[in-house]
Amino acid sequence: MRIRLGLILFAVIAAACGGGGPNPSSNPSPSPTPNPSPDASPQPPAGFYLRAWHTQALPPPSTFSWLPMLTIDQGIAIDGNVAVPAIYPGPLLILPNARQISEAGIAAIVDEAQRLGLLGEVTDFTGGGAMPGARLGQLRIVVDGVVHDLVGNPDAVVRCQGGRCEAEVGSPEAFAAFWQELSFLDPWLGGQLGAPVVYEPERLAVLFIQPAPEPGLEQQLATWPLDQTFHEIGIEFPGQQGLRCVTLAGEDLEQVMPVLRGANQLTVFHDSVDTQRSAMAVVVVPGAESPCPDERADTVSDGAILTPHVMVA
Repeated sequence: MRIRLGLILFAVIAAACGGGGPNPSSNPSPSPTPNPSPDASPQPPAGFYLRAWHTQALPPPSTFSWLPMLTIDQGIAIDGNVAVPAIYPGPLLILPNARQISEAGIAAIVDEAQRLGLLGEVTDFTGGGAMPGARLGQLRIVVDGVVHDLVGNPDAVVRCQGGRCEAEVGSPEAFAAFWQELSFLDPWLGGQLGAPVVYEPERLAVLFIQPAPEPGLEQQLATWPLDQTFHEIGIEFPGQQGLRCVTLAGEDLEQVMPVLRGANQLTVFHDSVDTQRSAMAVVVVPGAESPCPDERADTVSDGAILTPHVMVA
């Protein structure tokens, strides 16, 4: 009995010692890396930039005041599809709306461009059938510092529902599908967009033209607030004798902006020597070249060099 009790006690002590701690000769297994949450927000690509605008073979003054349809830069979506009062004369200056777009929204746009086959080697989505003088859509998309300059027909017929459009991958219709989605972001990305506010531009292009009398309509008169006369300001618009163009920024823009916002399409401005001119004005969005020839130089957005696109004329 004593021997049997001693053996049992020895076994219990040995078992306790064997399970009391890890074997010093073995390394503990590392903790597994947790899988990302399935609803984690996707991260946007570094250096993302997007601009969508129209071009057409028209005299440059005819397209001078065309705003880009959409610009996305540094998390801000600048929407050029703004309602314009159906009156004449209408306002001289049209300011786009601006709203924040989330990182998830930007990532969704990049994913959609990839899904439709727009970020590959093909850049011409006109299908080879663009008529001379036709209005075309231009897309510049910068993803991870890589610039994609695309051209296509934004008016091609596509099937859209609930803010999303379907088309054959890499086809001209795929370009139109993406364009349509960008034109109406709310049905697609409404939850990733902030409230719209009026965009306050950092640059503004102004084209001075000869006043055109409008019989039966009263033309508003305004004083041009800068010291330079209309013969000195800016640079002569190429191929358009007597037309001068200037890109305003900084203090000059601050002085001019209230005057332009209070003007209409028929407003006649006079300078310090009483020279009179009418004007056209357009916001120059980030990453875009000014329509004034002295500003057609490389610009930088989010670290990516953006080669200027010369508007078809």
